[in-house]
Parts: sequence; structure tokens; C-alpha cells
Amino acid sequence: MRQITLILSALFLCGFQIHSQNYKFGKVSKEEVLQKEHPIHKDANAAVLYRKQKVYYDLNQHEGLNLITEIHERIKIYNKEGFDWATKEIRRYTGVSDEEDLVQLKGYTYNIIDGELEEEKLRNDEIFEEVTSRYNENTKFTMPAVTEGSVIEITYKIKSPFLGSIGRTPLQYLIPMDNLELEVMIPEFFTFRRYFNLKSLLNFDLQEKKENFSYNFTSTSRSGNRVVTTQASHNSIKYMLSVYGVNRENIPPLKKEPHVENLHTYAAFIDWELMFTKFPNSMVENYSETWEGVARSIYNDLGIADELNKDNYYDEELDQVIAGLSDPRMKAEAIFEFVKQKVKWNDYLGFYPDNGTKKAFEEGSGNTGDINLLLISMLRYAKLKAHPVLLSTPSNGVPLYPTRDGFNYVIAGLELDGDLVLMDATDPKAAIGELPKRARNWQGRLLKEKEKSSWIDLMPNYFSENAIKMNYKFDGSGVEGWNWKSYSKLLAKKFRQDHSGAEQNNDIENRLSSISNIEISDYEIENKDKLGAEILEKFNFQLASASENIGDKVYLKPMLFDAILENPYKEEERYYPVYFDYPEVKTYSINIMIPNDYNIVSLPESTVVNLGEDDGQFKFIVNGAGNVIRLSSIITIKKTAFLPSEYDFLKKFYANIIKKHSEAIVLEKTLEDANSERAESGR
Repeated sequence: MRQITLILSALFLCGFQIHSQNYKFGKVSKEEVLQKEHPIHKDANAAVLYRKQKVYYDLNQHEGLNLITEIHERIKIYNKEGFDWATKEIRRYTGVSDEEDLVQLKGYTYNIIDGELEEEKLRNDEIFEEVTSRYNENTKFTMPAVTEGSVIEITYKIKSPFLGSIGRTPLQYLIPMDNLELEVMIPEFFTFRRYFNLKSLLNFDLQEKKENFSYNFTSTSRSGNRVVTTQASHNSIKYMLSVYGVNRENIPPLKKEPHVENLHTYAAFIDWELMFTKFPNSMVENYSETWEGVARSIYNDLGIADELNKDNYYDEELDQVIAGLSDPRMKAEAIFEFVKQKVKWNDYLGFYPDNGTKKAFEEGSGNTGDINLLLISMLRYAKLKAHPVLLSTPSNGVPLYPTRDGFNYVIAGLELDGDLVLMDATDPKAAIGELPKRARNWQGRLLKEKEKSSWIDLMPNYFSENAIKMNYKFDGSGVEGWNWKSYSKLLAKKFRQDHSGAEQNNDIENRLSSISNIEISDYEIENKDKLGAEILEKFNFQLASASENIGDKVYLKPMLFDAILENPYKEEERYYPVYFDYPEVKTYSINIMIPNDYNIVSLPESTVVNLGEDDGQFKFIVNGAGNVIRLSSIITIKKTAFLPSEYDFLKKFYANIIKKHSEAIVLEKTLEDANSERAESGR
């Protein structure tokens, strides 16, 4: 009985401590600032101690109806790696004739100084406004006086005239969230559909209830000619509210794993889609869309069609670029390079032109919409069949329902030789058919002027290859030879991006830094600046010590510095799918010459390992004859996405690669030479 009493007392005390925490704005406690680490997630760099989001409609007789979103966040910074959470960016939508307003922004940073709790206020001169596109503005600020251990607290409201734009309400972050309160209050005039993110590992209970609500206001009327009398009348509007709520404690952070395309894709959230409105004495007005309706409205309503038909500002220059070219591919390549040289990307995303294609062309700068719509317009001018392709970048996520907000990017789709070739002129390192990683997000919507739009695959359907050839001589201890590497397609594009800076020999010494005593000479590279071409690297190398002697045996690992020795998949279990950027082939062809006075004792066993039914393959073949050993290794990854249930297969697949790449050739000196050496040593 005493033990039960103690347990109940402990639970009561724990519950009292949890619920006695004051989350009113400005009531940060000394204990919160003194906390050294998160009590559950010890490796967290920061944590959300409290987050409250309240969404409701405010009816005002002077302004009418507005959608209000209130945010209150209290965040704990544990170490320097968590400082990024002290920088905030609040996005607001600005329409043609109206815009969202950010009001009542307040922020404080709390620290312990000389044993006392002190606060530092966010000042107005620390808040900056940034226009990111024609329809979006950001308010950015970094909280003052942030150090390890700080607690920051911010609150603000967004007042929106766009009544259907509740959008997305987040339920999970990259850091732990200790307490979450969400309340969404919707009048009976609006009907929303709610979508939970089905890719999230978390389930949330969305509470729902109905409440009566009345809005009271006073109206005045005047009467009379010479003597004017004013009469006030009190009025009331009554309606039902649907109130939705989430109250949750101890929400875990998103788990970071290698080869995850975009971790936010798996965050818990709710998307709110306005289906229809029904106001008193009015007809039902539907807002639900189809993807075809969304695509058509973007094409016609946002000026894309008009931009594509303008050509009188570039025609003279473009005529010179394509003069004498009749082959469609050569025309496309010339136009593609012309646009990339003429207009530079300003780092802003968008499927519509911010500046307009003409202004972007004249000023030499634009967003993704300006540049790629200009590209499509020029391709059409050259009598090529080019179309806009709308897509969502990984950071924008995958839309759960048809909406314009489901897209934030546009590229060009060119009909060429029976295929659709995708092009993005915002990327200076891209050739035609090569998209940057930000644009490879599963599917895009192809818009044709007089045909229905359709979904197309954005992922590459071709292999990118890294081929390695190596010939070397083994002298009984060290090796000397040459190495030849080639990179094709998107692997060549990645090489150009990774080594675009001023590097000596493209940083080859650091890339081979796992071998401490290697000497590199006669380094050459071909086609590094020739976009779309295969890159070739060549160099000679020398290793003074490349083998290990155990007894009378010599052990030589033939892959040398090109072996794969570390498994990228170390975790026991996987939570999210594994993504590869593109289908890939890596081939090794190695020829080794051993001295005539050595015999081959054993070679690594040849093997073939399949990944899934037809998702990939590892082939490892070794042959030896006389004083020549030949090794071939081929790693093929065909599939670009593997489910968590397939993780063990992928992990074992790479374990097999590492095992074979680590195995050694065993050699020994011929008996006659060994006896001769022993005789020499005995004199």
C-alpha cells in the first residue's frame, strides 16, 4: 500500500510540475533557461518548449471578414548548432489588390546573467522586409543576445483577406516539441477538407466540436432636415463555429537519415482545403479544384500564355544565335546556352515571371519563371515544340490536393526525336536533359497550349556512369601505375558543381586522402567545362607500401584507393525511404602485373549479388594467369527509391560490396627465389 501511495504521489507531483508551467507570453522561467539538455532527446541542439497556433475569422463592420493566424513560440537553444532556430522568416502573400498583414510582432531573448534572469527585446531595426517574388514578401529577423542556453520567445498575428488560405498547420519540427496547442475555428459559412500527411510516422487526434457564436455590433442612422437626430441600434449575427484542436506533448523530432530526399516531406502536418462557401441568402460557391483546372488557370490567368507569345524584344539577337543551324538539337543547345549566358538566376523560385521575360532579358536577371518561360518562348520562336512543365521542389513538398500552391517552379519540356527533353536554364552547369536536384521531384505537370495537361516523370530514365580503369605494377611491397576515371551524364554534372572553385588538380590529393603515402603526378582532365560531355581524369600514382607480409605470404588489396570501404547504411532500422538521385553504374577495370618471381596463392572469389528482383546488381570477377591479375567490379543501381521494408536488402547489398572490395590477393615468392634469399641472408 505504501508503495502504491508513493507512486501516486510521484505521478501527481510530476503532473503538477508539467501543468504548472506558465506558457503565458513573457513568463519564461529561470529553470527553462538553466536547462542544459533536453530531458528525452539528449542530442537535440534546440527544442520547442511551447508552440500555440490559433486560426480564426474576425468579423469587423468596417473591414469585413479577415482570417487571423496567431503564433506563439518558446524555443530553447542548447548549443551553437541550435543558433539557426533563433533566426525566423515569416512569409506573407501579397495579391494584386490586397495583401496579408503582419501585426503585433514581439520577441524576447532570455539569459541568466550573474545569476539573474534577464531579457533582451527584439528591436524594430532588427526586423527586415524582403520581397521574394511578385506575390510573396518575407519578414526576417534574428533574435538578439542569443547564446548557448538562451530561451527565445516570439508572438505575432497574420491578418489575411484571403479567406480560404488556412494552408498548412505544422505539427512536427526537426527538433523536439514539448508542448503543442492548435486551435482552428471555422464559421459555418466555410467548409474545409482536412488532410493529414500520410507519410508521417506520427498519428494525431484532431478533436472537433460545435459552438454557438454571436457577433454584436452597433449601427447608427440619422433622420431629420433642420434638426438631425441620430439613432443607434444594437444588432447581432449568430452562427455556428466548427472548432478543431490538437493538444500534444513530447512530439519527437524528425529523425535524420542518409539518402532522404527532403526530411520535411515526412513531417506531421494538416493541410486545409477550402471546398465551398455558403453565405446567408447566397448560392453555394465551389472552390475544390482538379489538377487540370489548376494547370489551366495558371497558364491563362497568371500571364504565362502572354509571356510565351512575346518575341519582339529578342528576335534580332536570337536570329544571329541560330543562324545557319537546321538540326533541331543543335538549335536547342544553342538557345539553351544563349539564355544561360544572357539571364542569370536571382535565386528566387516561381512558376510565373516576377519581372516579366522582357525585363529579365534586358536586365540580365530573373527568377525561375522569368528564365525558363523566356527559354520556352525562344524555342518556340525557332519552330521547336516546347512547353512549360510545372513542378514542386523538394522543399515545397508533394501537394496532397489540387492547388496552385502545389507548384513553385517551372522548367521547359522540349519534344525532340520522339522524346520529351527537360531543360532548366537557371542552372549554369546543366546540359539539355539534365535537371538540377531541386527540380527532380518525382512528377511535373506538362502544359500544352491546346491539349489537356498531363503528369510526366521528372526522374532521369537513363544511367549516369562512373568508370574507373587502373593499371599498375606490384614490386613485392609497393605499386606504381596509372588511373583513369570517367564521369557521364549527371555524375559529370555533379563533378562540375563539386569542383567549380579554384582547386589544384581538382582536389585529387584530398579525394585520395585515405591513402597516406600516395604520390600523384601527371594529372590531366578533359571536358570539365564542356557541358554534357563525359569528363575524363588521368594521373599516375605511386605507393611505396601497398601490401602486408604475414609469414611467407604477401597480402595485396587490389582495389587500392578506389575501394568502397564504408557502408552508408549503419542504422539497425530505417524510418523513411532511401532515395538515390538517379540510376547509376560504377565500373572498375583493374589490371595488375606481379613480379615473375611471385606465385598467386589465392584470389578473392568471384560473385554476383542481385538487389531485389531487378533493382540493382553487384558483379565482382577476378582472374589470374601467369603474372597478370585482372579484376572487374560493376555496381548497378536501377531503382531510385527503396521503401523502409527494403532497407535490410540494401544494407546487405552494400555489405557484400565492402566485403569483396576489402579482400586481398595472396601471393608468395617462388620456392627457388625464397631459398636463394634465405641463403643470402645466412652468409
